[in-house]
Amino acid sequence: MPTLQYEPLENLAREIFRAIQVPPHGAAWMAKLLVRANLRGHDSHGVIRIPQYIATWKKGEANPTAEPVIVQEGPATALVDGKLGFGQIVARRGMEVAMGKAAAVGVSTVGVFNSNHVGRLADYTEMALERDMLALLAVNAGGAGQRMAPWGGRAPRLSTNPLAFACPTGDAAPISFDIATTVAAEGKVRVKRNRKEKMPLGWVLDAEGKPTTDPNDLYATPPGTILPAGGHKGYCLALMIEVLAGIVARGGYSTEHPGPIRNGVFMIVVDIGRFIPPGTFRAEVDDLVRYLKTCPPVPGSDGILTPGEPEMITEAERRRSGIFVEDETWRQIEDVARGLGVAIPTP
Repeated sequence: MPTLQYEPLENLAREIFRAIQVPPHGAAWMAKLLVRANLRGHDSHGVIRIPQYIATWKKGEANPTAEPVIVQEGPATALVDGKLGFGQIVARRGMEVAMGKAAAVGVSTVGVFNSNHVGRLADYTEMALERDMLALLAVNAGGAGQRMAPWGGRAPRLSTNPLAFACPTGDAAPISFDIATTVAAEGKVRVKRNRKEKMPLGWVLDAEGKPTTDPNDLYATPPGTILPAGGHKGYCLALMIEVLAGIVARGGYSTEHPGPIRNGVFMIVVDIGRFIPPGTFRAEVDDLVRYLKTCPPVPGSDGILTPGEPEMITEAERRRSGIFVEDETWRQIEDVARGLGVAIPTP
């Protein structure tokens, strides 16, 4: 069970992506975001995804050299075709377009399709913070990756359809959340499976609709289903995102016979200065955060944190102590690296 420092792990990821002809800048960006996910405690979206991405490339479902293109646009809108590129590169391009249009007209909405797995949405919403902008992103799996049953059902019909939001602050930590509309992201179940650990009861139903703690039940034939967050409320949000990212953004929506997993991304970016001076906005958000933190904690709580603070705390710790990678994930990464002739760092 190796524990690695983030620099060699990021270097390894970068060289793996370069070995399949991802351009240097794109390979570095992909590696940075995957390792950042591990640093911030979201191992479900970290280097565990490297074997998945390489498998997608081997099947011809990912184009390492793809250049996303705008296929339709207006002053405040755009539709970006990812050309089957890796999601981190495609989503970054979508956000660049969205921020440019928001700067020009105040608010923008951009749809992205034909993209592979984009990873953590927070990486893109947080791009807007330095430009005094708000960002809201939603993603589906293009109709594939069906892991959630409709409320009251036991067979999966929707993906985990996450939603992310980021907000600049003054002295307070930036507000940033990235949440699945299921109780747990599929990747968290994958981590449990690779670590040969049980899941908490309440994450997954097996194919018979019975609660289970065995992560393998999600991937069985027929498959299990991850429960929606907040019961029917999570299902409602997931359905909304399926419409926005799948139909409006042209990512593709859930059907009986979906194709390969493609991420559809629906992006909204707001230029804060069109509504309120950015300095005033930051000061008022800080005051809001201050008030929230005056809330008396429940017994056993360490106090009130805002969305994004747990990730900051975890990142500081993992930069010092390293990143734990379970044996099964490390074995898969080593196999990928050897197959591509990439040197493997010693844990």
